[in-house]
Amino acid sequence: MKTKTLKIFALKVILILTCIIVGFSGFNKCDGQSIVGKWNQISSKQFLTAEGSKTHGKSVLETQMASIGSVVFEFKSDHSYIEKTSHAGDSKVLTFTGAWSLSGNQLELKLDPKQEDPKYNPKNDAVPPKITLSINGNTMVWSTLYPDSKINTKIELSLTRL
Repeated sequence: MKTKTLKIFALKVILILTCIIVGFSGFNKCDGQSIVGKWNQISSKQFLTAEGSKTHGKSVLETQMASIGSVVFEFKSDHSYIEKTSHAGDSKVLTFTGAWSLSGNQLELKLDPKQEDPKYNPKNDAVPPKITLSINGNTMVWSTLYPDSKINTKIELSLTRL
């Protein structure tokens, strides 16, 4: 009789704990952030190879976008993106379109085969660079390695959410 009562009590405890766990699981906060939205590039850092350092006299080149123009990315929820680029002192805006995918912290940007200006159409064998990204609040940082480059070993772009 005692074991039957203990089994019923244990089953009730398991049922209650399961209900509590399932109930509180709705309160979990997800800290993951989406790249969907508009992002303005604010700066870039080029980490140079030994050859690049000799040419430029330093190992890192930093550029603030405000001094040379603007680059705005709009990432859409359908995994397409639009990039609008302009140069300081020039009213012309270059528009690029493509598709994006994100796996963990690896971002891949693939240009559409036909761009607004055909001279920017990607080559058939073009391999998109592997971009590692991190998002902290309204700031996104892209880090791209260039192991075969004679000038850059890595480029970091900093973007802010608009």
